[in-house]
Amino acid sequence: MSKAVFLATALAIPLAACGVTKSEVIAYSVDVDADKGIAIFSCKQSSSETCIFKFDDPGAQPQSLTVAKGEAGNVTSVGVGSTYCATTGAPGATCKAQILQAGTQAIHHEKRSTT
Repeated sequence: MSKAVFLATALAIPLAACGVTKSEVIAYSVDVDADKGIAIFSCKQSSSETCIFKFDDPGAQPQSLTVAKGEAGNVTSVGVGSTYCATTGAPGATCKAQILQAGTQAIHHEKRSTT
């Protein structure tokens, strides 16, 4: 057993010197019914296990929506051309503005960083 501990320690030191690669991943779909003013957001994948959606349109209800991985949530009072952003909510996660379009959109974003 002491050989295994020594080997694990010996491998950990060089890896720590190289830095660790972290990945922020978010994948989701949006289905917009323009006539009803409803958008359904489905969280397909997230490095934090949740997708967070924030809306710029003051009429959007709710203004922010948190959806667990594998789940979906609705937003009302939004239409084609409304803007929103999506994030994992993890520290340092980015939130890039997107524009709602009629129909279904599938979005996948991955960002890698070394610490």
